[in-house]
Amino acid sequence: IQRKRGKIILITSIWGNTGASFEVIYSSVKGAQNSFVKALAKEAAPSGISVNAISPGFIDTKMNGHLTDEERQTIVGEIPLNRAGLPSEVAHSVSFLLDERSSYIQGEIINITGGW
Repeated sequence: IQRKRGKIILITSIWGNTGASFEVIYSSVKGAQNSFVKALAKEAAPSGISVNAISPGFIDTKMNGHLTDEERQTIVGEIPLNRAGLPSEVAHSVSFLLDERSSYIQGEIINITGGW
């Protein structure tokens, strides 16, 4: 705040927008993060601090390692791009938000979901 600049980026989840059965607490926390981003963005903007979030969908990470091949194919079949996202695609979006060329983006939740 004293420097009048900064960037805060949170990683939320598609479930923060849509909710997921058997993931009620996780979905609730991610939904709260989305509201937190929007509120903090308004509060921090006059201090030159941007606040945004990335909301990934199904990303090929260890978090999904417990899924069977059949479960994985069922999920991928629901995604219009017909594949899981890559961690590098999420990282690229974070990198973009850290770049000065994104300086007018404030209070946004960027969905990285393949259209899911």
